Parts: sequence; C-alpha cells; structure tokens
Amino acid sequence: MGQLAMPHSDSLVQKALDLASRRMPGLESMSPQLQRDLRTLARDRVEIPSGKSIVSEDARCPQLYLVEQGWVLRSRGLASGRRQIVNYALPGDMLCTDSLLFKASGFDLLARTSVSLIRIDAPSGPELFERHPALAAAVAWTAGQDESILAERVVSLGRRDSLEKLSHALCEMEARLSSIGMMRGQTIELPFNQEDFADMLGISVIHVNRTFRKLAEEKIALYRKGSIEVRDSARLKQIAAFDPDYLHLG
Repeated sequence: MGQLAMPHSDSLVQKALDLASRRMPGLESMSPQLQRDLRTLARDRVEIPSGKSIVSEDARCPQLYLVEQGWVLRSRGLASGRRQIVNYALPGDMLCTDSLLFKASGFDLLARTSVSLIRIDAPSGPELFERHPALAAAVAWTAGQDESILAERVVSLGRRDSLEKLSHALCEMEARLSSIGMMRGQTIELPFNQEDFADMLGISVIHVNRTFRKLAEEKIALYRKGSIEVRDSARLKQIAAFDPDYLHLG
C-alpha cells in the first residue's frame, strides 16, 4: 500500500492529536485521554502515491488511519465499472472506522493525491470502547459526521437539481477546507476534475461542465483545473440553501 516513512515518535503523536482536535472540536475535554490513547496506539506514518488504493471495498482493514496530508476518495463501485463517490477525506479525517467495527470496509479508499497517513493500531469491537474510550469517542464522532454528510449526499442525489447539487458540494468543500485552514483566500484548491464531480453528484460530465459554465456566467464561481474561485459565496449558499450545521465543525 505504501512505504512506512517514520516510526512512532512524540512528534507523530502530537501531530495526530492536533489533527484530531481541529477536526473534532467537541472532544476538547477528552484531549488528555486521547493523547494517552494515541501515544499507546500510533505506530508510524504511511505514504501513499496518488492513484493508489488504500483499501478495497469488502477488504479487511485492521487499523485506523488519520489523514495527515492529501485527499482520499471514498466510493462504491458497480459491476459495470462505474462508481459513486460517497465522500472524501481531508487532513484530520479518520479512515477505516467501519472496518474496525464491522470487520470489512464498506468503501473503496483511493488516494486522489499523494497522501500521508498516521497509522493507529486500534483494537476492534468492545475492546476499543473498554480500553481506549477517548479514541472510541473520536471513532463515534467520525461515524456521526459521515452519516450526516451521507444524508446530505442522498438529498442531493434524489432531490436537488444540477445547479443546487454542485453549489451545495462547493459550499461543503469551502466549509470543510476553511475549518482546517486549507482555503487560499476565496479559492478552493482541489484535485477533482469534472468526472470526479459527475461521480459524486450523479450527473453526466456534460451536465457538470454546463453547470460550472452557468456559475461562471453569473460570476458566482469559476472552475479551473486544480482550483475553483468562489466569487460570490453568499449567492452560492443561497442557491444551495446551505446550512453547515450538519458538518459539526464547531
């Protein structure tokens, strides 16, 4: 899957704690206990090249990963070769929480960029909750946020039109990137191409292109390869009827 780049160290534990705390502000009171859990369980840093699989759907993933750098896609594949991008992971997000609890991953996890992961050798099932309650709380927090994001994705797939779908996706990206200091002014820097947006929103690449063109014509957002300039954030939120509370970003 990649090469181990750094063994366990205090700096690695602190980096993992800082990422988790920024990602899950509701767990601040458990920070000392989470630090102890990570000191015990954080093992090493794993570097994954862009385009490489981290874990396949239905495969066993016997440890947690905390994203340190890069973008990870979570998707489900169809027999036809098509896919549905369900979500994406950013620095501070945890991977493989479902595999830890249910023995196998429910998603394909793909490194969309070069990715740096912190490997956490966590026990599965009841032992996690009994011996490492702070880490278990972080896993539960991640599962709760993932469910909220999935609910919004279902609403987009089933009820929002193309303009609303894309606007909502851009608002979500802006909110999530802002919360971890990854926005560059009003510009979303991202590795997604239009096919990725099509696979996430359930529309054709042609519709994605037309919708981005409409946002550009109305001076709301401008898509370029590798970035999206949000020129009118208020209007974008209005189109999407965007309420960021479901992200639980604090």
